[in-house]
Amino acid sequence: MKTNYIDLYQIHSFDFLTPLEETLSAFDNLVKQGKVRYIGISNFYAWQLMKALGICEKYNYEKFISLQAYYSLLGRDLEIELVPACLDNGLGILPWSPLHGGLLTAKYHRVKKWPAGTRITKPGDTLPYNEERGKEILDLVIKIALKRERTPAQIAINYLLRKPGIASVVIGARDQTQLAENLAVSDWQLSPEEVNELDQVSTPPRLYPQWYFDYFRKDQLERLAGSIK
Repeated sequence: MKTNYIDLYQIHSFDFLTPLEETLSAFDNLVKQGKVRYIGISNFYAWQLMKALGICEKYNYEKFISLQAYYSLLGRDLEIELVPACLDNGLGILPWSPLHGGLLTAKYHRVKKWPAGTRITKPGDTLPYNEERGKEILDLVIKIALKRERTPAQIAINYLLRKPGIASVVIGARDQTQLAENLAVSDWQLSPEEVNELDQVSTPPRLYPQWYFDYFRKDQLERLAGSIK
């Protein structure tokens, strides 16, 4: 790039052996020296992110501006804790493996013989996911792709670009054809109805305390509505 600085320098994952204060101090020094413009994190728990932001606030260190994390139609766990934390603190989200290692290209979907020359030779080679539910998700992705005259990969990436907090998507094209295919998602948008369909088929389970607040918020709203009448 012919520059003497790094635009965005990210921690690859949380270091359980090094005090977080030490890591954040080093990052702060890099920014103050002009060697790094912005800092980010990757593969953190939400509590680790919030602890880091608290330390930065306490010592007036440079704060994170981004979270690079796994996020796809086959795995929306990020929405449970980390997406709300990022939205609340103004961090941009950069999903990695938006195609779940290639499964969302649909080339492995409901075929008797998997294609040769790929990294995935069997289902166990992929990142963890619910295989039965994954079939339903891919059926819908393919249906929308055919209707839109797009590829399943484009549907999967475009879906993520419609989600709150997403700044960009980290793609891993193997050749120029795949790169062009992935970049073309910026030229159009899924409709709200299509996004809603994909939301419904891929919604992650409501874990505690999500279901607690869902239940009691509904109860409170019903009581409020009754008092207004």
